[in-house]
Amino acid sequence: MMAPNHLQDLSKSLCESARKGNLSQSILFVGREGAGKFALVMDLARTLLCENDRSACGQCQSCRQVSRFLYPDFLLLFPFPNIKPESKKHTIFHFSDPVTSAARFSEETRDAVEEFRHKKLSDPFYLPNYEKREIIPVEVVRDLIGSLAKKPLEGGRRVVGILNVEKMAFGAADLFLKTVEEPPQNTHLLLTTSRPDLLYPTLLSRTQRIKVPLMPEEAVFSLLKERLGLDDAVTTYLARLGHGSPGSAICLYENELLERREKVLGIFMKLLARDPIGQIIADIEALYGGFKSKYDDIKLDFQIIETIIHDLFFVGENGLDNHLVNFDIKDKFQKIKPPPGEILDIWNEVCAETRRACGINNVAPDAGMMFFYISCAEALAGAGRPKYTLP
Repeated sequence: MMAPNHLQDLSKSLCESARKGNLSQSILFVGREGAGKFALVMDLARTLLCENDRSACGQCQSCRQVSRFLYPDFLLLFPFPNIKPESKKHTIFHFSDPVTSAARFSEETRDAVEEFRHKKLSDPFYLPNYEKREIIPVEVVRDLIGSLAKKPLEGGRRVVGILNVEKMAFGAADLFLKTVEEPPQNTHLLLTTSRPDLLYPTLLSRTQRIKVPLMPEEAVFSLLKERLGLDDAVTTYLARLGHGSPGSAICLYENELLERREKVLGIFMKLLARDPIGQIIADIEALYGGFKSKYDDIKLDFQIIETIIHDLFFVGENGLDNHLVNFDIKDKFQKIKPPPGEILDIWNEVCAETRRACGINNVAPDAGMMFFYISCAEALAGAGRPKYTLP
């Protein structure tokens, strides 16, 4: 596994700094999920731990073992779901002592972790799709810190890779902060995040932040075409929706994106056709009635809604087909008479408000979506911005 083409220059620069001994001990890679941050971690880990003068030769035992997650001084940590928490039998990271560790999990959790490792080995863009929320537990972080208090086992150097560091559980980030502030000698911390806004300012100030560029749309298209084998129009839609992250695009497709978009677009079509509000409400209840408290259930819908509103801004403008995200169904959009721009601005504002309320303030998804669509209907009828707001 090597960094993809759009990250080659960045990888070469960082690896050269590592060879010269100029690399910061604590690095934070910031970028979209599924955009290739993990490949940079692996390139640096191989370089720092290579037995042949940090050349990342790929031939020495260290390089081979790092590439298979088997090297004892490459400690890789990532979020995972705690499946069947009542069954605590197994340690799941090699730095956890199988005798004394309190970080024990079920066989199902261990299998999920092993599956992640296996898929990440062959695909640096892979994003898991867990039913349960994944975190990095306090007990595992405590084991990691305990392991770092000991000397490296083999080459005198050690690399710690932590993916999605913002998903450390409550208390775990506080525990880890001391390590970031004062990394052990001959130890490099390679952290990744897509949400730097969720990290402690102290952690941000103690790390060298490196922004990971997005993959160009043409490259995402080519990768998706090879992986998924879909027609060009659908592949273009996925590439644009992925916003430079092939991992995100593939994950969206696997979450039945196309079927979900059809249902969401159906509600918008009825809104624009000025169908009776009672019929629209019935459709909303049918689509969201089963959701009671989980934001993750509707997170995909917000992405779909944003692209629909975006494309309605461009409908009817000659020569702007290439600006449409929903490129594969542009014929449907071209038949729509879009509302005025000021109405679409209100829809955008209400969408952002609803997303924030459901994602941060734990407003029930079904109630949030009812508020959104009814607010859109009222704005379309000339009522302006909604008189009420979500908490």
